Amino acid sequence: MTRWMPLAALLLAASAPAMAHQLWLERDGQTARAYFGEPVENQREKTGGLLDRIPGPRLFAADLAATLPLTRAADHFSAALPAGTGDVRLVEDGLPPFGREEKTRTVMLAREGRSETRHALDLELVPVAAGGNEFTLLLRGQPLPRAEVTLVAPPRWERKLRTDAQGRVRFETPWAGRYVAEAIHTEATPGGSGEGAYARLRYVSTLSFIAEGGIPWTER
Repeated sequence: MTRWMPLAALLLAASAPAMAHQLWLERDGQTARAYFGEPVENQREKTGGLLDRIPGPRLFAADLAATLPLTRAADHFSAALPAGTGDVRLVEDGLPPFGREEKTRTVMLAREGRSETRHALDLELVPVAAGGNEFTLLLRGQPLPRAEVTLVAPPRWERKLRTDAQGRVRFETPWAGRYVAEAIHTEATPGGSGEGAYARLRYVSTLSFIAEGGIPWTER
């Protein structure tokens, strides 16, 4: 633990501005919760406010066709997970396109856990080895090189990284607790019609996981 102390102090001093809103998952035993906001600020939007802009997220474990019922609560969506559930994932693709002229359609994706080395989302950070700190950013199953990834650590420290030529990125996890990583990919892929027409498709994907060992951290 001692060898991490200088690094921890340096990282806390180098905090960056907050990232844009995103969906991320947290898990407590057999309960999964989806939050909308900014992890670096511990900001969680509420029902009756901006959380209402998330129309119909779908949570699943092994197969998107087998979604789990979600309940809307004060500041999150929650679902009970069957016994033996591995990593869980979420898709929100019902958001209306935004923009004045050339509109953009945003698809929000989330994953909790790093026990599985398979992908199931269009844009997903997938561990190279189960439980490891090295990940491959996959776009429709193919590595996405030179892409920016933002990591938020338990003390609300934020660091921006880039995947290498093979689409891989490694996270440092000196603190015990939950880490949330975000990757964004935008492409000129038009679609839709009428009011739902768009010129660009934007994926916002998060991965969250717990590091059991490391420097203790308590939310203040």
